[in-house]
Amino acid sequence: MLAPFKGLTNKAYRNAHARHFGGFDGHMAPFVSGTGIRAVAPSKIADLVPVTENLCPTIPQIISTSAEEIILFGKAMHAQGYNHINWNLGCPFPRIANKKRGCGLLPHPGEIHRILDRVFREIPIELSVKTRLGYQHHAEILEVLPILDQYPLREITIHPRIGTQVYRGEVNHPGFAACLQATRHQVIYNGDVYNLSQYLSIKARFPSIRSWMLGRGLLMDPFLALEIKGMRISDAHKREMLHAFHLELLANPCGNENKQLGYLKSVWYYMAGCFAPGEALFASIKTSRSLAQYRELLPKVFEAPLAGEEQKEAYFRHAIKHIGRDPNFAM
Repeated sequence: MLAPFKGLTNKAYRNAHARHFGGFDGHMAPFVSGTGIRAVAPSKIADLVPVTENLCPTIPQIISTSAEEIILFGKAMHAQGYNHINWNLGCPFPRIANKKRGCGLLPHPGEIHRILDRVFREIPIELSVKTRLGYQHHAEILEVLPILDQYPLREITIHPRIGTQVYRGEVNHPGFAACLQATRHQVIYNGDVYNLSQYLSIKARFPSIRSWMLGRGLLMDPFLALEIKGMRISDAHKREMLHAFHLELLANPCGNENKQLGYLKSVWYYMAGCFAPGEALFASIKTSRSLAQYRELLPKVFEAPLAGEEQKEAYFRHAIKHIGRDPNFAM
């Protein structure tokens, strides 16, 4: 599964990735919010419709504390041809979590129980949950999982950090192992899979896991899903794929020039990790003040040597450390 990133993995990104890289069995779309309880405005679901435009099976995601809003969103997505939506109980960013949304709801298991009890009386579509170990403490999820077990969720995706970590610091694999013992539901692993060796290491630690969600590691290495599935790609072919992917994004404007440039910088915040001089490449791209200046840099970018596994890991650690601090980072 491709993880959702608000402001980054929009339909244009998801379809470009499916067209030029592939390797995924499904994409989770970035969350929508404020959809209301009477009617869902078309602008709220423009990234999701029509369903036939998705080049890979896609799961809509909602972030909300309103059962009625989740139900209405589920009905709207069902009417559009989807068979599954996801409830975000994991977003860690303070402006979300401090409002008791995302992982900010995890310290309140009673409210989660109340919402799900109402939702499952009326929702016409399968529901899954994406979450993490807690907001303030790693044990918070252990009070939530028995509640989730009371409902016919399709699956639960768990990121083994707490909200106050955001994406920094080490993942808590013992905490994730405790979750596997505490739920009857199928669990999807999500967190710090940034190269093939890391995937194989985590897979060996959790042999019961059959589904994986790739996030920032995939944004930095678009070939990762293919490599996990056993494909080996030459460096020359990788360059061709990266260039074609980038040209498709460039041909899909997402607003005025400044907005488009900001979006492309957000993509390169991660994708620079494909190349050995990743930090230097992103530093040069970040200085672009126009699309014309940006285009002038591209030939040198795509001529740079590709990164090895150690360099990918180093760039991953660097990027995670600076999440939320770089002005060109997209949540």
